[in-house]
Amino acid sequence: MSVLSRVHTPLKAVPRQLGRNLFRMHIENGAFVSLGMAVVGGGFALAFGRTDAILAASGALCASIVDRPGPLPVKARMFALAVAGACLLAFLTMAAHEHRFLMGVLVASMSIVSGLVSAYGQRAIGLGVAAVLALLFGMAANQAALLPISGYMTFFAAGGVCYTLFALAASAVLDDRNRRTYLSEAVHAFSAYLAAKAELYDPQARTDEALRRLVEAHAAFIEKLQAARDFIFLGRKTAARRRWMAALLALLDVFDTLVSSDADIETLRNSGHTGLLEQLKTLTDAFADDCEELALALTTPGKRFDFNAHADEIAALQAEVEQMAATSWGRETLATSAFRSTGHKLGLGIARMERLAQAADPDADARTILPDVDLEAFVHRDRMDARVLASQFSWSSPVLRYTLRLTGAMVSGYLLTLLMPGMLHGGWVLLTTMLIMRASYAVTKQRRNDRIVGTAAGCVVAALLVHYVPAPLLFIPVIFTVGGAHAFATVDFRVTALCASITALLQLHFFGPAVEPGTVLVLERLGDTLVGAGLAWGFSYLLPSWEWKNVPKLVAVMVDADRAYAALSLARRRNDHDFRLARKRAHDATANLAMTVRRLADEPKIDRKVLADLNGLVSANYLLASDLASMRVLFRTRKAELDADATEKLLTTARGNIDQTLDTNAVPERHKGHLHRRSLGESLGGHNAMVSLTRRLIHIERTAERVAMLAARIPKQV
Repeated sequence: MSVLSRVHTPLKAVPRQLGRNLFRMHIENGAFVSLGMAVVGGGFALAFGRTDAILAASGALCASIVDRPGPLPVKARMFALAVAGACLLAFLTMAAHEHRFLMGVLVASMSIVSGLVSAYGQRAIGLGVAAVLALLFGMAANQAALLPISGYMTFFAAGGVCYTLFALAASAVLDDRNRRTYLSEAVHAFSAYLAAKAELYDPQARTDEALRRLVEAHAAFIEKLQAARDFIFLGRKTAARRRWMAALLALLDVFDTLVSSDADIETLRNSGHTGLLEQLKTLTDAFADDCEELALALTTPGKRFDFNAHADEIAALQAEVEQMAATSWGRETLATSAFRSTGHKLGLGIARMERLAQAADPDADARTILPDVDLEAFVHRDRMDARVLASQFSWSSPVLRYTLRLTGAMVSGYLLTLLMPGMLHGGWVLLTTMLIMRASYAVTKQRRNDRIVGTAAGCVVAALLVHYVPAPLLFIPVIFTVGGAHAFATVDFRVTALCASITALLQLHFFGPAVEPGTVLVLERLGDTLVGAGLAWGFSYLLPSWEWKNVPKLVAVMVDADRAYAALSLARRRNDHDFRLARKRAHDATANLAMTVRRLADEPKIDRKVLADLNGLVSANYLLASDLASMRVLFRTRKAELDADATEKLLTTARGNIDQTLDTNAVPERHKGHLHRRSLGESLGGHNAMVSLTRRLIHIERTAERVAMLAARIPKQV
């Protein structure tokens, strides 16, 4: 039995539900943002007084927007850009305050830059939010006239710099904890993937719906897995870091084995053996629960993980399969082979879970587990390369179109505030528009609804706080709401909108506490929010970049990735680095298309038949990936049973057939050398390895043909 020991300082065990909700990446990140704001605000209040502390906290708040866990060099670069950009915007806002035309030019310029930098990835979007916050605070500072521009900028910049130094120092100190937490998040997502897989074994579940949910869980896991790679695989390979690298690679190995277990799902569900399906479901549910326990043990104080091999359940499953085989008069039916293979792969995946636990154990020697591959090749890098920006200046570029939409909405919002100065507040309208509008129509729609609901609740809470809480104590809720807004930005935008509204309203109240009573605060800010949401929604129809137009390209990328992955999967000897990279690209391409298809449902005038075909394609492609993953398991576990010459002959034929099938540029041939059930090995009987290989290759050919057929339809439909 392997036990995760001394991963944490021995403490009284934290309850499971509390650990599941508290010791998570987004919660811990939000908590440290709150701590940073408290340190900066409290430090400046003690040293310079309340007014100067408010100004410093404004700068710190702008810097905190880009405070996401990640490699130290990446964080340092983002902080530098955020603080420099916020300071520049705050200064220009205060300088141009009395000049409406110059303010309009400033709003347009800020919007253009914010839209274009989104080409550099998710992290860069925070720069635009930091910029509009700086503009909002600059407007409020001018109205309140607390200090001259030079004094305001001094404390504003000092707050941003101090927060940056605190965050970078905390990141360096917590590097090991952050890597462990990233691994934990990936294991949590893997647990959810297993839970969805268990549902697929439920005889009462609809196959298409269960498979769709499994594909979505697969896509969510791939996203978490890439986030973990981007952090864990970077940096100098110290002993501690090598341990987490090894653990993540062990998780990949378990995942690959479990993916392969879906290769025969259609045969299993059509077999009529509901009792065996229930056993598979129970075993998979138990495995999902084990994975969640391991995820909690990685981050929860006092939590221990005891590996469970589920030997009794696996033995019972195998005995049931053998009993089913005995009723077939010694002939290995497809159903018997499918249940035998699936049970074996589940058992193998559970056994390999022990390697993951050992890799996460500080007593284990991680150096003996790391493969000879360049791990940094698997990291996604958001490079600040000018060529990336230059490539966006094309009428077909989604980034350029988003930039034009955003600029149009922001300038319109500013003009509306000039036309109705007594009703609308420029900074708040612009902030709402910036927070809601995204390049994706579906994301914009969802954020619009969440922003309205969250802001309405936030306005009410802020008004109550202003009315009932003494002014010197109002900084306390600000500290908590800053962290809350940060924590849930990518988890639940309604919570972020609620917390962000409270933060911004209280921060504005500090600048001018006598300007607005609570009731007016609620009504006017809610009105500003509705206007900003309306602008973001209306301008989403200007030069739209409908995601369905990108679908043919995504499908082509996915099929090409399948083709490369198949070529290496169907080879007994291959370069491990090349194989792992091809496997990653195939899973990434499937996940990208799956997430896009999920968003397409919210786009107007989308053909439901096209959506159904796309869901069918994604599901078929997932099953192809499962088929290909099963080849690695077969080579690992039954290599000695395979006849070398016969195996190479079969693999060569299959590789050629699948390469031609998935080659979108090839001219179809009617007479390919298809494998068939009477290929070499079929006459050997039983569950001989050559029989298993032949059947698997036949199934892979048929699945690849199905993927190619569905993929060929898509460009004609969209």
